[in-house]
Amino acid sequence: MQLFRQLLPYYKPYQIRIFSGLVFILLANAFKVAVPWVMRDAINGLEENISTTYLWNSALIIVGIAIISGFFRFLMRKTVIGVSRDMEFDLRRDLFRHLLRLEPAFYDRSRIGDLMTRLTSDIERVRMVIGPALMYTVNTFFGLAFGLTLMMLINPGLSLYVFLIVPVVAVIVFVVGKRIHTASVASQEALSDISSMIQQNLSGIRVIQSFRQEKNQETIFEDKNKSYFKKSFKITVLQGIFFPTIMLIFGAAVAGIILFGGRLIIEGKLRIGDFVAFMTYLMILAWPIVSIGWVVALVQQGGASLKRLMKIFDRMPELYRSPNPSKIKNPSGRISFKNVTLTYPRSEKPSLEDVSFEISPGCTLGIVGRIGSGKSTIISALVRLYDLDKGQIYIDDYDINDLSLNDLRECFGVVPQDPILFSTTIRENITLGNDNYTMADIQKAIEISRLSQDLNEFPNGLDTEVGERGITLSGGQKQRVAIARAVIRKPPVIILDDALSAVDSDTEEKIISNLKKYLKNRTAIIVTHRISSVRDAEKIIVLDEGSIVESGRHDELVKREGIYAELFHKHLVVEELEDTE
Repeated sequence: MQLFRQLLPYYKPYQIRIFSGLVFILLANAFKVAVPWVMRDAINGLEENISTTYLWNSALIIVGIAIISGFFRFLMRKTVIGVSRDMEFDLRRDLFRHLLRLEPAFYDRSRIGDLMTRLTSDIERVRMVIGPALMYTVNTFFGLAFGLTLMMLINPGLSLYVFLIVPVVAVIVFVVGKRIHTASVASQEALSDISSMIQQNLSGIRVIQSFRQEKNQETIFEDKNKSYFKKSFKITVLQGIFFPTIMLIFGAAVAGIILFGGRLIIEGKLRIGDFVAFMTYLMILAWPIVSIGWVVALVQQGGASLKRLMKIFDRMPELYRSPNPSKIKNPSGRISFKNVTLTYPRSEKPSLEDVSFEISPGCTLGIVGRIGSGKSTIISALVRLYDLDKGQIYIDDYDINDLSLNDLRECFGVVPQDPILFSTTIRENITLGNDNYTMADIQKAIEISRLSQDLNEFPNGLDTEVGERGITLSGGQKQRVAIARAVIRKPPVIILDDALSAVDSDTEEKIISNLKKYLKNRTAIIVTHRISSVRDAEKIIVLDEGSIVESGRHDELVKREGIYAELFHKHLVVEELEDTE
């Protein structure tokens, strides 16, 4: 009942169809139990020398009732199972939508393979409860109610044998059902481990093959697979014990009824037609009684899966959301950091500490520093992937916490160092779901990113499929696709997070030249380890261990002979070596 209460919001839109399905179940069972009653009268009538016409009429009535019962049984399955498919669709849609709302901190702590299992296998198990388990539970109730009532009317004494089955079955259901639930949780967790490993291995197949780790991964996978097999097989064993036990109890009841009923016939206390009808009702009740075990297994497995789903649904977005967000109109791109401190989840040391700076509209800010100095964290804080420990960030005098996440992120076009491309065409990766861009918009974007020079290398131009995570493209090509994706949106602020690290110096210079024209009247933030990318920036800040240690223009910072000057001289050495080669 707790499981069905949790799913109640998903039942509500389909309550009329569900009610219709329940009515069809009632009618299907009502007509089904009518058949033995007609048989009873026909067989008893043989003792009274009934006519052939009466027998034909009885036979036709039985066939007609069977057809009507079958028709309602078809409607029952079509309606109830159909609703379960609709609810499965709704549940999967809502779970995926909820996952899209959760911030990166959640995914930092989660395994993608486990989330995939919940979106597929767990939801399928819940659907089996929503549809088949519900249908057979109600079917069992009506079948037992109608069947036992008519059996009581035929002979109360014989019916007691059937009633004795109920408490025994109830005890078995309770004991075995709890064990199936526990085994189902363990089985789904083991399946999640396998899914996570498969996802990681297939995504990193080139690393595995390059380091000749195939055998090692096979061994690890075999261990995980054996663990899943053992835990899944435990469910099979429990079900294997469950069903034969129920059938044994049912068979014992049948044997007792034959012995007791046969003696009543011999003694003349029970007519043959009544006994045949009684045994037919018993056969009709066989599946509802046996299905109790099957339904219990479905409910226990579905309950275990629903708990896993609810753990995600109960995980609310951790980012602060203003109840009455402000609306930012035509942002100019003014950005201000005031005493910003940010610590990543599961980290004891702040990645940013007391960081303050300002960017005027239309200006370019360069962010430079050693690896791990906090450069990319500034971007994460600005687009609100994580909440701040303290301090404020403003865009056009609006505290970013007072804006909706959608409005805030519309202000930025971000190009990450390691861009994620989707397994679709280059064109769709650039437009990213927006069909309003014209061919002229796309052409301009690929010109700015210098992707146009590579189009002839692709078999289908912009319509070339790039493969999983853009695997068919080089690192530089992926970065240029990401640049085109950012600039086509025409945001007021463009952010390049080491976005040219995979391109050669000549291409970098040309892209920067194109970007200078594009960035006119736009604010730009360039995070880089290449000094050449920020030489012309109006302002450069240098980070070290999460704090700003230097700021100024290129020439000023070189003269100070600090971290920036050190990075600059290293860059000159690298350029000289490249020229020598």
